[in-house]
Amino acid sequence: MRIRIALACIVVGLLLIALGFVNPPLIGALRSSVLYAGIGVLLLGLILAAASLRRPLRDETPAAADVGVVERAASVAPPRAEVMLLVVGNGASEPSVRWYHVAAATTTHVAAPKAKLSVAVRGEQVGADRWQWQAGDRVLDVTQAGARIPIVIGGVSESAEPIASGWIVPFKNWYLTPNAVSALGPFLAPFIAGFRHVFEVTVSWEERGIAQTSSASFELRFWREPTSEPRFMRVGDRPTYRDQVGGLGELRERGTALRKEGMMLALPALNVWLGRVTSWTTETRSLIAEVSTADSEYFSALKTFDAPLFEGVRLHDDRHRQALRELHERLIRLQHFTRPVPTSAQ
Repeated sequence: MRIRIALACIVVGLLLIALGFVNPPLIGALRSSVLYAGIGVLLLGLILAAASLRRPLRDETPAAADVGVVERAASVAPPRAEVMLLVVGNGASEPSVRWYHVAAATTTHVAAPKAKLSVAVRGEQVGADRWQWQAGDRVLDVTQAGARIPIVIGGVSESAEPIASGWIVPFKNWYLTPNAVSALGPFLAPFIAGFRHVFEVTVSWEERGIAQTSSASFELRFWREPTSEPRFMRVGDRPTYRDQVGGLGELRERGTALRKEGMMLALPALNVWLGRVTSWTTETRSLIAEVSTADSEYFSALKTFDAPLFEGVRLHDDRHRQALRELHERLIRLQHFTRPVPTSAQ
């Protein structure tokens, strides 16, 4: 429409200009006015024509951009559930028993619907698919609130009394707990000093017809003594001093016995005793280094510190004196890394 008006103005302007020059007698005194009017109308037509030619480029560009954005916009997939598996510790209230659990929880508000359990023990023949959740459910919706998975139970001291669930768990015996609300589960193994049991835990569910899983491995480690606090943790995680308290407690007792023995040592037993002190120091430092290399260096470094001497102490030579002094100082430092552990999970 604007182009048509511009063309009309151009034509009218040219006619008026021609009329002013071709037939001056007909218009008389209006000759100059007709000429100027023709020039003005011609210029107006040219301006309108130029503006009409440029405007489509400006108007069409946003439209084309808008169409492109709409065509490239990708559909947003609904969020999926993500399940993490964590240690929740000891679930028994009795001091003679340790009952270790794992917790499954989603990382977001999206739940894992109708989740099932599978627990396998490395090196053992176990019915992994028959495991149930803490309340006895075979399937449940896992949310951010979390759900417990009972794994293994064992006796760490003598007790003839049943625990709250009615089970009697003998000292130094360990059992699987695939069903926390029925009878005690199958026998796993007796206590074996230094042995480690590994449990492979898998939670599986479906979302929009697609199978989903979350898996993690957990380790039950025994120390030298059946009464020492076992270590139950996720494989690959760095242990804490709470995890190491059983082993560090044993080392503290052994170091104290070595110090007492060294104070009344007979000369023929000196070399053997010095070797045992060196082995104790290496083992203790390695266990601390699993938690913190800086703390391991602190434990190893020594200051000018003399061990207290009592009447009757026999010091055979400088090696004996030096080893006894270092042992005494390291026993003091070891106290910084040992803390009492509650018998039940927080």
